[in-house]
Amino acid sequence: MKFSLFAGDLCDVEAEVLCTSTNPRLSLAMGTGGAVRSRGGFGILRDCEAIVDAEFRRSGRRGLPAGSAHLTGAGSLPAKAIVHCVASDETHRSSVDIVRRCVQNALAIADVNRFASVAMPLFGAGHARLKFDRVVRVMAETLRDAATAVRHVVIVVFDDERVDDAAELIRSVVPSADVDIQRSSQAAEETLSLWSTWS
Repeated sequence: MKFSLFAGDLCDVEAEVLCTSTNPRLSLAMGTGGAVRSRGGFGILRDCEAIVDAEFRRSGRRGLPAGSAHLTGAGSLPAKAIVHCVASDETHRSSVDIVRRCVQNALAIADVNRFASVAMPLFGAGHARLKFDRVVRVMAETLRDAATAVRHVVIVVFDDERVDDAAELIRSVVPSADVDIQRSSQAAEETLSLWSTWS
């Protein structure tokens, strides 16, 4: 499996599948979910609402289990599909186990649908406030140990200043990993602008 790190917006990643890090209601209100809804269109949100409604009819629960993953179309985004990973529970808390299950379940959906490349944000590191280092490490461990046909996983780090830290953490877990670092054009322009200011 090839590892890449991407600094910037999840929606700018070139991958067959984009994963969101969302809540049990798949509300797509903020973070990666909000970005996908904004750029992919409200049809994605309608698909999420249908998934939550189906769960309510089946179980009587309005929320989906933490760690579960759910497939929708990608709307107007160039990706083939979106996998919505429930990275927190109903109290907006996450855990290493929830992050691990998000990775495992996202890969399982990718395998069933024969997707070769998947982009994943740092599950639970946003609104659920799990520590950056713990999230990167558990994601790298889970990817290292996964039995999957997925050939390329892009881990998305929104904060450009933390990408090198993430690369070092991944290499500490997977010493053989040749971690490719990519940056969105916006992140690259901001870096260039910063250097120009200092020149």
